[in-house]
Amino acid sequence: MTELAEPRALLGPAGLLEPGTELSRYEQAPNLLTGTAAFVARPATEGELTALLDWAHRERVRLIPQGANSGLVGGALPDDSGTQGVLSGERLRERFELDTASRTLTVSAGWQLDEINERLAPHGLQLPVEVGSSPSVGGMLSTNTAGSHLIKYGDVRHRVLGLRAAVPDGAGTVLDLSRPLRKRNEGLDLKQAFIGTGGTLGVLTEASLELAPLPRSRATAWLAVPESGLLDVLTTFERHCADSLAAFEVVSPAAAALLTERHEHLLNRIPRGEHFLVLAEIAADDERAEDKLTEALEAAAGQDLLHDARIGAPQRMWEVRHAIPEITERMHPVLSLDLATPRSAITRFRAEVHTRLAETCPDIRPIELGHYGDGGIHLILPLPQRIAADRDRVDELRMLVYDIAVHRYAGSFSAEHGIGPKNHDAYLRYVPEAVRATAALLKQHFDPHTVLAPLPRER
Repeated sequence: MTELAEPRALLGPAGLLEPGTELSRYEQAPNLLTGTAAFVARPATEGELTALLDWAHRERVRLIPQGANSGLVGGALPDDSGTQGVLSGERLRERFELDTASRTLTVSAGWQLDEINERLAPHGLQLPVEVGSSPSVGGMLSTNTAGSHLIKYGDVRHRVLGLRAAVPDGAGTVLDLSRPLRKRNEGLDLKQAFIGTGGTLGVLTEASLELAPLPRSRATAWLAVPESGLLDVLTTFERHCADSLAAFEVVSPAAAALLTERHEHLLNRIPRGEHFLVLAEIAADDERAEDKLTEALEAAAGQDLLHDARIGAPQRMWEVRHAIPEITERMHPVLSLDLATPRSAITRFRAEVHTRLAETCPDIRPIELGHYGDGGIHLILPLPQRIAADRDRVDELRMLVYDIAVHRYAGSFSAEHGIGPKNHDAYLRYVPEAVRATAALLKQHFDPHTVLAPLPRER
């Protein structure tokens, strides 16, 4: 057992949760992945954080950075050994500095998305991320959160103007890359090394973010669309709505069927039948969101691309979309994959995956949720027990789908969820060796004793 006298004195009773106290909320992810923490460290200031990292560097203690623990690949969880500590950023809340004239927010890493947007709303501003949960700033940057509004606002990387990151080099180093400037061309943009890398290089303490104005009007509809017409409907909506198209979410018939068992009260909000469903949202900077939605619907209907549509209040319509992953995240056993291809290839990619699965595992009925507007698709494969019990067979299925996405359609095995333990082998299989070598050099520089989570490497 790691001796905790130094972090106990450094962080105090509120900042260090030790074995014997309730640690379960730091040890279990929303999709039921679990780990066992040796302790939970919760620094409240950047100074406490850097001192903690220096201690871990000296004592060779492994720390797993964790934000709001809303990730789905296990990257924020300790392993099962009981030797790793969780480094929670939830108490890093010193700064919340809004500059309305610049439309920027400089904020500590522990602030969560919902509370940020609640404070921004009176100013007519938002941090435009829609993920159905409330991740922390540190978590959003370290995973480069994308979500349903990426088609209009981009992922979190597009919103980051600057950041501060503490690195576990044993020298108390904090990299100040935080100037909230839209224009800054001074050589290497080092902040990008800390965005989307899962906390492997350093721990974020604060970020400067570009905000977006709240839309003046919003309109939302669920559409019933033939599978072959999904891309045509998307391009029709973009042609008629342009930058006002904020979301284009696709739900397969198998995914929609899950509502029948658990959320029957939501079924009157969506078209019925064995069709693909699309959630389209228009977010306009004028009062014409409903008019634009109507124009797009009429254009799609005129091309025989719509079977039906239901228009409703955004909150009611999004409740349907969010209910489905709440079901799938708790399904067991399943193989859940987070994929991306170019938009023009996604229909062909899906067709090939279905064909190959029908050949190899005909009793699997894929469940699909897609950020179709940005080329993303969440593929959930409910597994028969005979397959789930065979780890090699599950890995073969995973790599079958990944190979199709990466090699056949120039896609990605991780559209937005990141690496973590779930994608360890995929990282080694698909990320080019030269890229992995460069990442390893950065890791060695910033974290020579591997205090933070290690990069994937050959077992």
